[in-house]
Amino acid sequence: MTYTPARIIGALRRRKNDLIRSALYRPVDGVQLRNAVLFEAFDGKVIGDSPLDIFNALKISRPDLEFFWTVKPGVQAPQGSTGLKYGSREWLKVLATAKFLVNNSAFPWYFKKVSGQIYLQTWHGTPLKRLVRDIEAGKVSAQYLSTMRKEAAAWDYLISPSAYATKCFASSFGFPIKNGSGNTLEVGYPRNDRLSASADERVAVRNRVRKQLGVKSAQTQLVLYAPTWRDTNRNAIGTLQTVNHIDAATKMPKGFQLMYRGHSMTLDAHNSKTANGAIDVTDYPDITELYLAADVLITDYSSVMFDFAITGKPMIFLTPDIDKYVADRGFYFDFVAEAPGPICHTTAEVIAALENINEVAKQYGKAYKAWQQKFNSLEDGKATARVIAAVFGAK
Repeated sequence: MTYTPARIIGALRRRKNDLIRSALYRPVDGVQLRNAVLFEAFDGKVIGDSPLDIFNALKISRPDLEFFWTVKPGVQAPQGSTGLKYGSREWLKVLATAKFLVNNSAFPWYFKKVSGQIYLQTWHGTPLKRLVRDIEAGKVSAQYLSTMRKEAAAWDYLISPSAYATKCFASSFGFPIKNGSGNTLEVGYPRNDRLSASADERVAVRNRVRKQLGVKSAQTQLVLYAPTWRDTNRNAIGTLQTVNHIDAATKMPKGFQLMYRGHSMTLDAHNSKTANGAIDVTDYPDITELYLAADVLITDYSSVMFDFAITGKPMIFLTPDIDKYVADRGFYFDFVAEAPGPICHTTAEVIAALENINEVAKQYGKAYKAWQQKFNSLEDGKATARVIAAVFGAK
């Protein structure tokens, strides 16, 4: 890895802040735990992913619990909960005393689960690219590996959406721990339950979102473009940069409208120009609703490809840097051979696929069904209920 002076200074500044927080953090075994749940998604950058679906269900099934959310500037906790600023004294106190912890990523390196706490790790997607211990040596920092090793040792439960993902998680996280600590909940992703709602419910969401986005015609084919981030695409101080391989000069085929969804990891670099003239839905709070509103997905290596497949709608893969990406991170399976849609290297190829989207869908029908069987067989709309029963039980 290459580190510029500015990036090193930025890392030192973040390390200093973490050292201050670690001094204020007081995890004590034997302390009376608060009958509360602390939810966190992507370090408080968003209120969403599976933690949100679990929160919404717990508000109904466990009203005796207090609910807290980690938030960063500009993020508001949902109704029925209290927002705690990431790194604040209040946040550190709840982190050390809440009975339940629910996260889709990782707590800071200084986190230490105390006796009696129950930590539910939801993770944030079916893995295509290799994770943590499975990444080639030297391509991930020792600090990250150390943090994730401690993280996995603290998890009581890890949600898995499929048998495939369970194997990847066992390899990458070493979870469950060899001494028998921890339980993998192979139940599907709570965040995907709404994709299996009744047809009337899905249509209602679709119509509401499209109207909100200014899509006037019901005949408009709405295309969601959701690329992932690149670890090698950073500015001088180390901030991850946005990815958009569809430039502003690109014209969608007649009857198609493009939406752009930036990744949560690149929010710090996002601005109004990033979408290149498409409808910018980066700040839209619920990507699941965007899946329901869209007619086609364009992505690259993002785990949205696994979630979106539940809808059965066509997918196109824009991957101009696939050789470099595979070399940098590596995949768990032969993506090109199994992809449920065309692998495109240029925007022109994407446009051609959109112009013939019905034929493309037929061409990849068999591969799509095999994909759904491999990755989506547990997605029946009841994953949240299974998680609640296993982790939180009745009042």
